[in-house]
Amino acid sequence: MIDLYAIGSQHPGTDPTWTTIDVQGTVIQQPIGTTMELSGLTYNPSTRLYYTVAPTNGAGPILCSLSTGGSLQTVASVGAKLNGGIAYRGPDNCFYAVANGSDGIARFHQVTMGGGTSELFSVALGVVNGLTYVQATDTFYALVTHDDFTWFYSIKLNGSVTKLFGAGLRVFGGLCHSPSEDRFYFVANQADGFSRLWTLALNGSVVDRMGLGFRFNHAGISMSPWFGGSVNIKSPLEGERFVSGESTVLDASILSTTGPSWNSDGITWESDRDGLLGTGAPTVTLSPGTHVITASKERLKRSVSVRVFADLWELYRAAPAQAEIDRVLGDFAFIWVDGAAGDPTRQWASYPGYPFAQTSPNPSRTAVICKLDALRHQRFLQPLPFGTAQSAYEQVRLNTHTVRVSLDNTGNTAGGGVMHLDRTFTLWSNNPAQPTVATPYIHSLYLFVHEARHNEPGDPGHTSCTAWTGATGIPNGMDAQFDPGSGYTRAALYLMWIYKYGRYDPASIRTEAKNLAATLKDRFCAHPTSANPLVKALLAELWNA
Repeated sequence: MIDLYAIGSQHPGTDPTWTTIDVQGTVIQQPIGTTMELSGLTYNPSTRLYYTVAPTNGAGPILCSLSTGGSLQTVASVGAKLNGGIAYRGPDNCFYAVANGSDGIARFHQVTMGGGTSELFSVALGVVNGLTYVQATDTFYALVTHDDFTWFYSIKLNGSVTKLFGAGLRVFGGLCHSPSEDRFYFVANQADGFSRLWTLALNGSVVDRMGLGFRFNHAGISMSPWFGGSVNIKSPLEGERFVSGESTVLDASILSTTGPSWNSDGITWESDRDGLLGTGAPTVTLSPGTHVITASKERLKRSVSVRVFADLWELYRAAPAQAEIDRVLGDFAFIWVDGAAGDPTRQWASYPGYPFAQTSPNPSRTAVICKLDALRHQRFLQPLPFGTAQSAYEQVRLNTHTVRVSLDNTGNTAGGGVMHLDRTFTLWSNNPAQPTVATPYIHSLYLFVHEARHNEPGDPGHTSCTAWTGATGIPNGMDAQFDPGSGYTRAALYLMWIYKYGRYDPASIRTEAKNLAATLKDRFCAHPTSANPLVKALLAELWNA
């Protein structure tokens, strides 16, 4: 893992190099591509770049940026020979740097992002070899060498400078602070010129950590932005269910202790079943079974378990993860409405929480969530013949913001962005003869899709008439025409598409959809027709229309 970044040199006295340091012992260098002397190193979380100063540049001192990959860019000219270290202070979005003067006095400067430089005050008599900033206490710290011995100083912006304690013999390296450990790292040279990495704590403890090599005389050093951080997997969710063939984007971030999180760039993904899945944010399709998905970057690692089922009916019959329940609860505002007062079977308090028991005849919040989650997973081999969204679930979400679920048998209605669902939607079974056998999800969902149409702009609503087939119509329960139609058109199209083009619905569900679609044939006043050739073909096949 990259724990620290440093500016060293490939060999003593040669061009600077960009160096990564793993505190477990690995040091890797690469050329930066410049002959300029570079002094100090600090990280700006808002730009996600490191910054250093070229104090002896021929055209005058300049502020430079460095990417984590070591790409050097000129930022701006600065007005002083800042050769004693640089530190970024977030609250004012400025750098602070030290110039070691020829008179032996080190002076403290403020440097704006545009290069504007202002001298603030003197730090000490001596040479500053490293500067860092600790945001938690709004304090700068510096290593100051005087008479061949190095001291540890604290610096406040009000000009207060305090010598804290001795750090050892002469130090020719940089200084940085690890927020996650609340300790400092610095580079110190031995008498033979060999450099070593040390840690320092505010209690005065100084510890030799590891050797770096003969390449870090006056090195700049800074913590890796993800040192002490953690991997946060955003997708997939812990315990999430998928259908075989369903694709998902793997996404994670590195939660940093130094500021904003990092995205999934450079994160490696693996499955214990399918092996390497890719890097960054790949879109993957997982094989059936239970997977442990691991996201890793350097030594940071996080895993989640997911389940992949053969089809949507199998997924529906498996308990959802809490994160999946929370996701659906976040997609709509749910209002759980009690039924008739005095009847405990009509009170939500009698059915607490989100248990998963598909053999139970009792109402359940989980039944509502699982039905909607099945709709969220549904995909088709042909684009939906209605709406503008990519899925039926997202089409509902475009115009429905609230779902009221009642324990009374009041019927399902919708309007004004609110969906009103009655007791039947809360039950796993809609067959009174088999109350402990789960009914296929489409029985509830085609009614849900029907009602969602009434929340859409331009919905013509229902009317009263005799059906085009000659059947007696239902008062205020008919669609005047099929295209454009109201709720019955939408429900019929949804069922027809499952029957003909359902991607993840098994054959039994598709057959059930065909049978349900047949029951809607008599809900239209005019002879059903459509300009869509796929719809026209289904109308002819299923309704002889």
